[in-house]
Amino acid sequence: MLYSTELDKQIKELVIDIYQYKHVAAFGYMHSQNVALNMQYDLQTSEKMIFTRIKFADQIDYISHSHEDTLIIIFSDTGTYFNRVFSRTIPFKNNKSKPKIVMITSADNLNIPYVDKYICYKRRKDYSSHPYALTMIADMICIEYSNYIQEKNI
Repeated sequence: MLYSTELDKQIKELVIDIYQYKHVAAFGYMHSQNVALNMQYDLQTSEKMIFTRIKFADQIDYISHSHEDTLIIIFSDTGTYFNRVFSRTIPFKNNKSKPKIVMITSADNLNIPYVDKYICYKRRKDYSSHPYALTMIADMICIEYSNYIQEKNI
Protein backbone atom coordinates (compact mmCIF):
# COMPACT_ATOMS: atom_id res chain seq x y z
CA MET A 1 0.00 0.00 0.00
CA LEU A 2 2.85 2.39 0.79
CA TYR A 3 5.05 1.86 -2.25
CA SER A 4 4.50 3.76 -5.47
CA THR A 5 6.80 4.79 -8.29
CA GLU A 6 5.99 8.44 -7.51
CA LEU A 7 7.06 7.98 -3.88
CA ASP A 8 10.23 6.24 -5.04
CA LYS A 9 11.01 9.15 -7.41
CA GLN A 10 10.41 11.72 -4.67
CA ILE A 11 12.67 9.86 -2.26
CA LYS A 12 15.45 9.77 -4.85
CA GLU A 13 15.11 13.54 -5.34
CA LEU A 14 15.21 14.09 -1.58
CA VAL A 15 18.33 11.93 -1.27
CA ILE A 16 20.12 14.15 -3.78
CA ASP A 17 19.15 17.18 -1.69
CA ILE A 18 20.34 15.48 1.50
CA TYR A 19 23.67 14.82 -0.20
CA GLN A 20 24.06 18.34 -1.61
CA TYR A 21 22.89 20.55 1.25
CA LYS A 22 25.50 21.75 3.72
CA HIS A 23 23.08 21.59 6.65
CA VAL A 24 20.28 19.04 6.96
CA ALA A 25 17.79 18.76 9.81
CA ALA A 26 14.87 16.42 10.44
CA PHE A 27 12.04 17.09 12.86
CA GLY A 28 8.67 15.77 13.92
CA TYR A 29 6.28 15.96 16.82
CA MET A 30 5.91 13.07 19.29
CA HIS A 31 5.91 9.76 17.35
CA SER A 32 7.20 11.51 14.25
CA GLN A 33 10.21 12.85 16.13
CA ASN A 34 11.24 9.27 16.91
CA VAL A 35 11.32 8.67 13.17
CA ALA A 36 13.58 11.73 12.73
CA LEU A 37 15.90 10.45 15.47
CA ASN A 38 16.14 7.03 13.84
CA MET A 39 16.87 8.61 10.47
CA GLN A 40 19.61 10.71 12.07
CA TYR A 41 21.25 7.57 13.41
CA ASP A 42 20.86 5.61 10.16
CA LEU A 43 22.25 8.41 7.99
CA GLN A 44 25.18 8.70 10.37
CA THR A 45 26.19 5.16 9.38
CA SER A 46 26.54 6.53 5.83
CA GLU A 47 28.66 9.40 7.17
CA LYS A 48 25.91 12.02 6.72
CA MET A 49 25.37 14.02 9.89
CA ILE A 50 21.98 15.65 10.26
CA PHE A 51 20.61 17.80 13.06
CA THR A 52 17.57 16.98 15.16
CA ARG A 53 16.20 17.84 18.59
CA ILE A 54 13.53 16.20 20.74
CA LYS A 55 12.34 19.40 22.44
CA PHE A 56 9.76 21.08 20.21
CA ALA A 57 10.86 24.60 21.19
CA ASP A 58 14.42 23.77 20.05
CA GLN A 59 13.07 22.53 16.71
CA ILE A 60 11.14 25.75 16.12
CA ASP A 61 14.16 27.85 17.10
CA TYR A 62 16.34 25.97 14.60
CA ILE A 63 13.77 26.33 11.82
CA SER A 64 13.28 30.05 12.51
CA HIS A 65 17.02 30.76 12.36
CA SER A 66 17.88 28.63 9.31
CA HIS A 67 18.91 29.99 5.93
CA GLU A 68 19.05 28.88 2.30
CA ASP A 69 21.99 26.53 2.91
CA THR A 70 19.74 24.31 5.06
CA LEU A 71 17.38 21.48 4.15
CA ILE A 72 14.70 20.77 6.74
CA ILE A 73 12.73 17.53 6.58
CA ILE A 74 9.49 17.50 8.54
CA PHE A 75 7.82 14.20 9.41
CA SER A 76 4.14 14.92 10.01
CA ASP A 77 1.65 12.15 9.37
CA THR A 78 -1.35 14.50 9.57
CA GLY A 79 0.43 17.55 8.14
CA THR A 80 -0.28 19.64 11.24
CA TYR A 81 3.31 20.12 12.43
CA PHE A 82 3.42 23.84 11.66
CA ASN A 83 -0.08 24.49 13.03
CA ARG A 84 1.33 24.13 16.54
CA VAL A 85 3.50 27.25 16.26
CA PHE A 86 3.22 29.07 12.96
CA SER A 87 -0.55 28.96 12.47
CA ARG A 88 -0.89 32.74 12.59
CA THR A 89 2.59 33.88 11.64
CA ILE A 90 5.04 33.29 8.84
CA PRO A 91 8.34 32.02 10.25
CA PHE A 92 10.54 33.62 7.57
CA LYS A 93 10.76 37.32 6.91
CA ASN A 94 12.61 36.82 3.63
CA ASN A 95 11.50 33.90 1.45
CA LYS A 96 14.66 34.18 -0.68
CA SER A 97 16.94 33.25 2.21
CA LYS A 98 14.70 30.71 3.92
CA PRO A 99 15.66 27.03 4.21
CA LYS A 100 14.27 24.42 1.85
CA ILE A 101 11.48 22.60 3.68
CA VAL A 102 10.22 19.16 2.68
CA MET A 103 7.24 17.70 4.53
CA ILE A 104 6.60 13.96 4.54
CA THR A 105 2.90 13.44 5.25
CA SER A 106 -0.23 11.45 4.50
CA ALA A 107 -2.21 14.70 4.12
CA ASP A 108 -2.58 15.33 0.41
CA ASN A 109 -4.41 18.66 0.50
CA LEU A 110 -1.85 20.95 2.14
CA ASN A 111 -0.67 24.27 0.80
CA ILE A 112 1.64 25.84 3.38
CA PRO A 113 3.36 28.78 1.67
CA TYR A 114 6.83 28.18 3.12
CA VAL A 115 6.89 24.39 2.52
CA ASP A 116 8.75 23.80 -0.73
CA LYS A 117 7.83 20.20 -1.36
CA TYR A 118 5.50 17.52 -0.06
CA ILE A 119 6.19 13.83 -0.13
CA CYS A 120 2.76 12.29 0.30
CA TYR A 121 1.90 8.68 0.99
CA LYS A 122 -1.25 6.69 1.53
CA ARG A 123 -1.91 4.88 4.76
CA ARG A 124 -4.69 3.35 6.75
CA LYS A 125 -6.28 6.03 8.87
CA ASP A 126 -5.97 4.26 12.20
CA TYR A 127 -3.87 5.00 15.24
CA SER A 128 -2.08 1.65 15.33
CA SER A 129 -0.47 2.08 11.91
CA HIS A 130 0.41 5.75 12.40
CA PRO A 131 4.19 5.65 12.98
CA TYR A 132 4.96 2.71 10.71
CA ALA A 133 4.46 4.43 7.36
CA LEU A 134 6.81 7.26 8.35
CA THR A 135 9.31 4.75 9.71
CA MET A 136 9.29 2.84 6.43
CA ILE A 137 9.76 6.03 4.42
CA ALA A 138 12.68 7.12 6.61
CA ASP A 139 14.22 3.66 6.13
CA MET A 140 13.72 3.95 2.36
CA ILE A 141 15.48 7.34 2.43
CA CYS A 142 18.45 5.90 4.35
CA ILE A 143 18.76 2.89 2.07
CA GLU A 144 18.55 5.07 -1.03
CA TYR A 145 21.11 7.48 0.44
CA SER A 146 23.51 4.62 1.09
CA ASN A 147 23.05 3.39 -2.49
CA TYR A 148 23.52 6.92 -3.84
CA ILE A 149 26.83 7.54 -2.08
CA GLN A 150 28.11 4.09 -3.05
CA GLU A 151 27.39 4.90 -6.70
CA LYS A 152 29.11 8.30 -6.34
CA ASN A 153 32.22 6.63 -4.93
CA ILE A 154 32.58 4.04 -7.67
